[in-house]
Amino acid sequence: MGGGKGGVGKSFVSVNLAIAAARRGLRVVLVDGDLGGANLDTLLGCPPPEHTLAHFFGREVAKLSDLAAPTGVEGLSLIAGDPHTLGGANPHHAQKLKLIRHLRKLPASLVLLDLGAGTTFNTLDLYLAADLRLCVTVPEPTALQNAFSFIKAATLRDLERLTGVKQRERAEHSIRGKILDDDSRRVLETPTRLVVNRARAAEGRQVTNVLTDLASRFLGTRVLLAGVVREDPAVKLSVQRGTPLLEMNPASGAASDLTALACALLTRGKRRPKVEMGLNETVQVGHLEVHLQTEDLGSDHGAVRSQVFLADGSVLYSRRTPYQDAFFTRLKVSPNERARYHHVAMRRALQTGRIPLDVRRSA
Repeated sequence: MGGGKGGVGKSFVSVNLAIAAARRGLRVVLVDGDLGGANLDTLLGCPPPEHTLAHFFGREVAKLSDLAAPTGVEGLSLIAGDPHTLGGANPHHAQKLKLIRHLRKLPASLVLLDLGAGTTFNTLDLYLAADLRLCVTVPEPTALQNAFSFIKAATLRDLERLTGVKQRERAEHSIRGKILDDDSRRVLETPTRLVVNRARAAEGRQVTNVLTDLASRFLGTRVLLAGVVREDPAVKLSVQRGTPLLEMNPASGAASDLTALACALLTRGKRRPKVEMGLNETVQVGHLEVHLQTEDLGSDHGAVRSQVFLADGSVLYSRRTPYQDAFFTRLKVSPNERARYHHVAMRRALQTGRIPLDVRRSA
């Protein structure tokens, strides 16, 4: 759950969608991904969990699942962010990758990640790691502007991670027609699903039309309306009391909208994870310390991808190898070993200088 502007109701929507899903019998984990401003425990009206993501990043807790704390709602657990530590808002790239790996392994039917506002690498990469990406906005000019900025940044970041080519330098004009390979087209074909909060149904459609037009003209991608949550005085009261709307006033109009939204999203079916397997480690290349990440992209993409990052998340190098490539067929690599073989080969190539790293590209 992401968005470009603070105060549009991302956390409110996340909390109530999580409750609606838990009421349908799902085992739900709600993760406070607003790394610098965690507050979901307040909205849930539950005690602050004893352990937070700061303990996970600091290796005081080995598994992310050990952070999951009860919320008082049956079937719903909370993994709390770290609102008190400066470093908690800015985890290193390796810590972020570790978090993403552990999020995929959580023993839950649904993992709902509530992100902070903005377009930092950490926020974008956590957003892009989701199987279903929701962007929340309100029908206000500044919110729409920030929502499009967020959609654009997420699209360019996805392309950058896929190709290894820095995209922000080319973001001033439309990128339609500049993307030639199938994987890049697939990125642009993945729609952003929009939740319009504090709006009438007609306003929600109007907001979606505006963002769809911008996304189509400048990015070649789509925006779909997932749902509209109406303006409702019961919402303000629930926030003031620290009681979720679906718990305090389930018959209210906004609660009805949220329940319908949860139902629509859940009936889309469980998507297959985009990444089948992932490996990452820190590699010393001369005087430069980089992070090497390898992912088996699964049968939908039919390829394994390795990427080299700096500590700030900037992409230095990317290599995508199809399953049918001679590298795999000549060595007779089994499907579950592709990522490991690719990762080892990339590490050796980095350490022997066969892969040149242009650090200036990520300055």
